[in-house]
Amino acid sequence: MIKLKDQFKDHDSITKEKLKEVFDFKNKKAAVVINDINYWTFGELLEDIPEYYYGSDPGVMMEYQIRKIKRHYDYYGTDDCHLGFLMPWYGTGVLASGFGAPIVKNYKSDPAVDISRIKDPQAIKKFAMPDPEKDGLMPQVLGTLAYFKENCDLPRGVTDCQGPLTTALSVIGYDNFSYWMYDYPNLIHELMDKVTEALIRWVRYQKKAADIPMESESYPLGVRMPDGYGGVWLADDDSVIIGTEHYKEFVVPYNSRLLKAFGGGCIHYCGNSTQHIDNYLNTEGLTVVNNLNLDDIKAAAKMREALRKKGIAYMACDFIPTDTRMEPYYHELVEAMGDQAGLIIVGYVAPAVELEKGRYNESHRNQFELGKKVKNILDRELAN
Repeated sequence: MIKLKDQFKDHDSITKEKLKEVFDFKNKKAAVVINDINYWTFGELLEDIPEYYYGSDPGVMMEYQIRKIKRHYDYYGTDDCHLGFLMPWYGTGVLASGFGAPIVKNYKSDPAVDISRIKDPQAIKKFAMPDPEKDGLMPQVLGTLAYFKENCDLPRGVTDCQGPLTTALSVIGYDNFSYWMYDYPNLIHELMDKVTEALIRWVRYQKKAADIPMESESYPLGVRMPDGYGGVWLADDDSVIIGTEHYKEFVVPYNSRLLKAFGGGCIHYCGNSTQHIDNYLNTEGLTVVNNLNLDDIKAAAKMREALRKKGIAYMACDFIPTDTRMEPYYHELVEAMGDQAGLIIVGYVAPAVELEKGRYNESHRNQFELGKKVKNILDRELAN
């Protein structure tokens, strides 16, 4: 058993208090998280990705994550608000694979959902609840969680939690979903009901198996939520491509149901989803939004202001911009956010990609040095 919990307990206690202040809107300065412990492999330098990260030995995944966690604690101490935990990561399609969605596994790349094979809308009626012990990638996640629990005393998170919308789109395909909302709305509601129920069961199953509290210990994209603000998060990236009314009908009730099942939680999306401000505000159980804004700072500020007025915290996030854009980006972001109560700024340090004009370009930077540089920039900006 690798014992690290006591080693980090003083740091973690201070950090938890800082994060609680943010969610309580009692902070005067934004909390900062430098996330250089990405459990995914997107954005990692190929030479730094373990050969069998997604293989049959979960020890490879655990060792890779622990090495980064130790490095982070050693350097940053209590200067940022990252809390170390172990994540059983097998891509964004784990639950969809339980429904039969095909998975692609490329070399040293995150497992991904392939194009749906579903052609007939009536297939929705035949979908059964996935069996976590048998279906798709779910057994591998459970095996990894069991390994983490047996071999290290660090906290554990559930695997990536794609929300009902993204799961439904992965299972039947984007084109089918778009057409069938009009042609077969009752079947789409049936699908959303099934994937929501399956997701609730899947999260509960993982939490029970790994001794994770049902209504706490949630880590949206690596950032721990304080106790009292819910135990689940969902990725809702496809919200950016769906209209307001369709989202209100086909998504909001199901997101609410999921969040309420765990005492509340977080919604994540990338890009600009300001058309859904009212939809988010009317999502029951929502306590925080995690938004990779893709350098659309104007949209980020608009969303954040609406959430702030309702007492919902906001995580302003992005992968690190290009070297020339980095300082102006964080200056503009901090300035646009204004009052920092209820605000967390998260920099995702991925050395093989850089953010430029709303897209990610290939890069080759030193992850450790890059994280230090961003932290120094943010320290200066937040001190003003």
